[in-house]
Amino acid sequence: MDLLFEDGGYFDLTTSGLEIGGKEGFMSFAPKSEIILSGCDEVQKIVKKCGLKYRFLKKNGDTVAKDEAILECSGNAKSLHHAWKISQNIFEYMSGIATYTDKMLQLAKAINPDIAITTTRKNFPGSKELMLKAVMDGGGTPHRLGLYDSILIFEQHLAFLSDKQELERSFKTIKKKFIEKKITVEVKNLEDARYFASLGADILQCEKMDFEMLKECVALKKEFKNITVSATGGINAKNISEFAKTGVDLIVTSSPYHAKPLDIKVQMRAALKGECR
Repeated sequence: MDLLFEDGGYFDLTTSGLEIGGKEGFMSFAPKSEIILSGCDEVQKIVKKCGLKYRFLKKNGDTVAKDEAILECSGNAKSLHHAWKISQNIFEYMSGIATYTDKMLQLAKAINPDIAITTTRKNFPGSKELMLKAVMDGGGTPHRLGLYDSILIFEQHLAFLSDKQELERSFKTIKKKFIEKKITVEVKNLEDARYFASLGADILQCEKMDFEMLKECVALKKEFKNITVSATGGINAKNISEFAKTGVDLIVTSSPYHAKPLDIKVQMRAALKGECR
């Protein structure tokens, strides 16, 4: 997608109508509150494509204080206005996701320093790359990029297996066929967790379990030494500490994708006489 064309189209009616497009000026970006910064790579492509001179003062993943400059640009008003809003939007949305991910991570790690925060495939279609970059800038990782990079067995898969015998044959087949891959199975109760652990599942993804049942699933690690236990379903910054207390190895969540965009202040001014020569 051409982000610049999506916003700018064929021309800028306002800048053209005011006949200011050729005038030189400056533009800067700074947050209105402390953020974890994300979006620098995408914004750099935009300002370069607009022919602006630019200087980044911060990088992706940095903690940026209120009013601390992120980026400074110079060029003609036409180019500055072309780059302005789409760059601001990218910073605001991606930094919102990164900052929320960092918040969740810090809350969880205060309970368990070794816990991981991972995000699902439930991103807005067409935005996967930007959302996942923002999650990673906030210290999280992708749970799975798509169908092609990991194995996760849902009840929707099991619906096509007629009985336990066929299920167990198919499970052995996938273990042998993809010997380098870990096998994750979504489970909704302790009985299923124990059953799939006994079949050789590597990761038990515990879906919408209460805290006591989660603790019982974690206790299975004493019997099945190599399993990993994850928690998923409705986990956000308000309740992640309680989930971390159950002893799970990782949290699987979609909530960072719904983080509120954070305000980025954009200041623009005309160049003083002789300033841009």
